[in-house]
Amino acid sequence: MIAGARIGFDPALPSAALIALGVLTLASFALYVWRGGGAPVLRAVGLAFVFLGLMQPQWVRETREPAEDVALVVVDQSESLGLAGRREAARAAGEAMAAALAREPGLDVRVRETRGGPDGTMIASVIEDALSDLAPDRIGGVVVITDGQAADPPAAPAQLRHLGPAHILIVGDPDRGDRRLELVSAPTFGIVNEPMRITGRVIDEGSNTPVRVTLSIDGVRAAQTNARPNQDFSVSVRLPKRGRNMVVVEAEEGPREITLSNNRAAFAANGVRDRLRVLLITGEPHQGARVWRNLLKSDPAVDLVHFSILRPPDKQDFTPLNELALIPFPTEELFERRLNEFDLIIFDRYRRRGILQAYYFASIARRVEQGGALLITAGEAEAGLDGVHRTALAGILPSQPTGNVATTPYRPAPTALGRRHPVVRGLPSPERWGRWTMQVQAQASGGQTVLQGASGAPLLVLDRAGNGRVAQLWSDQPWLWARGYDGGGPHGELLRRLAHWLMQEPELEDERLSLEPGPRGLEIERSTLAPGVGAVEIVAPSGARSTIALGESAPGLFTGAAAADEQGLYEARSGTLRAFAAVGPLNPREAAALAAAPEILRPFADATGGSVFMTGEDGRRLPEVRRVDRGARASGGDWIGVERNGAYVVRAARATPLGPGWAWAFIGVALLMLGWRREAA
Repeated sequence: MIAGARIGFDPALPSAALIALGVLTLASFALYVWRGGGAPVLRAVGLAFVFLGLMQPQWVRETREPAEDVALVVVDQSESLGLAGRREAARAAGEAMAAALAREPGLDVRVRETRGGPDGTMIASVIEDALSDLAPDRIGGVVVITDGQAADPPAAPAQLRHLGPAHILIVGDPDRGDRRLELVSAPTFGIVNEPMRITGRVIDEGSNTPVRVTLSIDGVRAAQTNARPNQDFSVSVRLPKRGRNMVVVEAEEGPREITLSNNRAAFAANGVRDRLRVLLITGEPHQGARVWRNLLKSDPAVDLVHFSILRPPDKQDFTPLNELALIPFPTEELFERRLNEFDLIIFDRYRRRGILQAYYFASIARRVEQGGALLITAGEAEAGLDGVHRTALAGILPSQPTGNVATTPYRPAPTALGRRHPVVRGLPSPERWGRWTMQVQAQASGGQTVLQGASGAPLLVLDRAGNGRVAQLWSDQPWLWARGYDGGGPHGELLRRLAHWLMQEPELEDERLSLEPGPRGLEIERSTLAPGVGAVEIVAPSGARSTIALGESAPGLFTGAAAADEQGLYEARSGTLRAFAAVGPLNPREAAALAAAPEILRPFADATGGSVFMTGEDGRRLPEVRRVDRGARASGGDWIGVERNGAYVVRAARATPLGPGWAWAFIGVALLMLGWRREAA
């Protein structure tokens, strides 16, 4: 403790009244002088004594305790240091500087860490928050250990002079090169199988060698180009499916790299199909035709072309042609000129009557193998010689009729494989499904039998043919469920899933891997027809890998969760399947630039009287710490200074009046009267 003394005041009037009275007095005295008053000195001294009486001066004796100055050490632990391998070096440098400052007497050391976020590394805001509870006369200075990549450099650094000298210690070599990739323009949606243009730029200072840039969609390579460094490049890709497509653009490794994490950029593009075109051919009028028509017409994404054959060409009933409200079946238009426009072709209870020539069926088979889809809903004629299985379609069909038709009521049921297949999985309990009364007996030579009917015979068989898909439903009675017969059944959901599976909707893939951000971190979902799956590998934005075991949540559906401690693009791998998910921004600012950059924070250091020091990649070249007087030079070639403010805290005080206030006021009035007397003489 130390003793101190000072003169204090105990005003007799409120501050506002004293100010108003002072302003009035000054104005009056100025008018007095302007008009040539005869005793300005006596008047001024008298007024001063009157005010001194109103202020009531006191002699204040204080017991003071010296207050420690505060030095702040900010250690950057953002993701940019982790990606560049400098995080431990920065932490070690921060600990060394904090220890050196703590050895200085009268100095309190505070240590704060700053982390990266969606907007990058915040340093200035962390400093202001850490020192917000201190008076400016207690702040000795700030030491920041960072790679220099700050997202919030002060716009007016001179306004932060009250923080004391700010010393920036840069971890890393500013001359070390690092290649990085930036996206200039990336569309958020595109039409499936239509060209979509992407523009980017490869940043590689001092290089003019072309760089190979690769584009992949959901882990599958889609395009490749060569780009000139530091110049824009453009490349076109086609989205392969509806829904989210994760597009990853990656530049090859450079000769000198801090990290490869910023060689990659990603964005999510939503694939939109330009309406799905379906050709529905009903071979003869029946009660189930309206079920298919209503289902397909209710989907706004489907453009339906429906033809029903009401009158076969060989029918002779002597009806005049001008009374027939029928049109000829446009076979040439549909099956030669426009066949490739249809995504799905449905033969509903169709029988061969010579309307379609044999080579039309061969064209349909080729269209399916090229990526189209075919569904055959069998009527009783499919069991005989008129069935479409006796055409060129036989080569792509997974099952064949035996020639028998079952008419005993039966209840459709999922097979063991069907319970795991996305077309059937999760439908309401099969025990409550209504019975059907007709089924064409068939045997499956391939494909996937997902529903079985009478005596366990195949009822719904699915298969792939080349790039396309095929389905055979060996009954035409889904309409019984639509009518509620015997309790009905999930006809709408089953037929909708069947149609969308045939048209290759990604949500109904039987082998599928998805990765989504969730409340538990990353939520993993693996759909498969196999009885079990192995662990899924997770690749973090930094390249760190982990393995996650999955548990079966439903037949054919396995789920799990993984921690998401980093920002950026995560990748999940299961066999040949890939899935991607973004945590925070897809291309975080933390990974954009990783080179040590003293220029960003140098204006902050210069404006506060601080300095910038390069500590090297290992952060070991640290300056010496010295105490300096407030306002003195605060840095040298190998040292940094922390200000000594001399602040104190008053622990006790005793005030003694310097005479009564009325006495000072009486002296002032006497002097004013003396001045009046002199003016009167």
